[in-house]
Amino acid sequence: MTVQMTGANRREILASVTAAGLTLNFAVAAKAGAQAAGVGALNAYVRVAPDGMITIVAKNPEIGQGIKTSLPMMIAEELDADWKTVRIEQADNDPKTYGRQFAGGSMATPMHWEELRRVGAVARLMLIQAAAQAWNCGPGDCTTTPGMVVHKPSGKKRTYGSLALACANIPAPDPKTVTLKDPKTYRIIGKSTPQYDTAKIVTGAPLFGIDVKRPGMLYATYAKAPVFGAKVASADLAAAQSVKGVRKAFIVEGQSADLMGLLPGVAVVGDTWWAARKGRDKAAITWADHPTSAQSSKGFAERAKALAAGPPQKTARNDGDVEAALKASAKTVEAAYAYPFLHHAPMEPINTTAEFKDGKLEIWSPTQNPEPGRQLVARTLKIKPEDITVHMVRCGGGFGRRLSNDYMVEAAYIAREAGAPVKLLWTREDDVQHGNYRPGGFHFFRGGVDAKGNISAWHDHFVTYARTTGRRAAPAWAPRSSPRASCRTSRWTSR
Repeated sequence: MTVQMTGANRREILASVTAAGLTLNFAVAAKAGAQAAGVGALNAYVRVAPDGMITIVAKNPEIGQGIKTSLPMMIAEELDADWKTVRIEQADNDPKTYGRQFAGGSMATPMHWEELRRVGAVARLMLIQAAAQAWNCGPGDCTTTPGMVVHKPSGKKRTYGSLALACANIPAPDPKTVTLKDPKTYRIIGKSTPQYDTAKIVTGAPLFGIDVKRPGMLYATYAKAPVFGAKVASADLAAAQSVKGVRKAFIVEGQSADLMGLLPGVAVVGDTWWAARKGRDKAAITWADHPTSAQSSKGFAERAKALAAGPPQKTARNDGDVEAALKASAKTVEAAYAYPFLHHAPMEPINTTAEFKDGKLEIWSPTQNPEPGRQLVARTLKIKPEDITVHMVRCGGGFGRRLSNDYMVEAAYIAREAGAPVKLLWTREDDVQHGNYRPGGFHFFRGGVDAKGNISAWHDHFVTYARTTGRRAAPAWAPRSSPRASCRTSRWTSR
């Protein structure tokens, strides 16, 4: 699953493209390395085999939104590739090579639209230059058709596969100087294209994080308090370890400063996940008291009602004198509405596989945000980030939940303590109880209509949850504390 370029002796030519605030670097393999591998690596995204098969790397996590297919389509379009010959490979987390890699906010296409097309255009120009050298002509005498370079005066053709190795001797042009296609000529972009992994998905082939297996792998469960941030008061580890198939059970001290970090809990590791789960059930865990135990939905609602009765902390909009308009209305109506914290509920349960060996850590995780996960693991386990490899595997849904990497750091910590590769798998109850929720909110409406039934006044006092400090600095219970922020939107309409 690791992206291999072409060998240790490759020559790297670094070119920078600034697009949407990102810097893109891509490396071009040396001739010796490319010949040894038998594949022409035109840059970190594109490899061409002698038979003409083209491998394009997908840089961002795939969570079901199709980006593993659509980002390579951008490269293939400007490369002038024949899509039937394209194979797609998922990149590992590698910010030095690929820049920022994440899935969230429907941002992948606008952020990478220009830079990835330039990646393809650069590779295409290198192939043209290689053909021009072979034909002893100028690059301007050459053009491309899908998968081929054509000598315009004579009509001679060379396949991309026959030219790829020669590109090791071709300097990569500055991506900022390449000319991109006129959208009217697009053959790939904008065309209905099946997702690359569809066949594997419908046949149940191993593809997702939950499918990862490693030699000698054990399975783990991790119990955390029903009260956010609470520590373990006691646990019967002997009872947990008495279950057949359980290898190890231990308490993790964790911390309470970051709810999306390594929270306190009890880890149980076994030969099978079911054994680990049964061992966890036997552990008879009790939890220490914690300030979050005072929280409740009822308490939140009472606090919201109290805030709504007072002045707002912020006015979002104010048109006219709403109080006067309400008094002058023929009829007024008041109503209050609330919506709760909502769990993301991705179909694939939360999981990560980790292997700690010789001071280095390898992780297979269905994450939307791999680099922050790597940094979190490095800080928590006190190891160098460069000693951690994160393989991005397809997510069975994310919806924002997998932007946080609490499960990644849990798996990494447990694998180190267990001394074996470990797959951590949360129960569905764990998943719901320890979600990174969409915040709830409360709306308190007042409205008025005139004698004709037209709206004459409208007022909304909105109360929601807010942080007064950053995620890292806030106490563990801050993100789920009582409602403490409110804003008012008032509008008066005269007809």
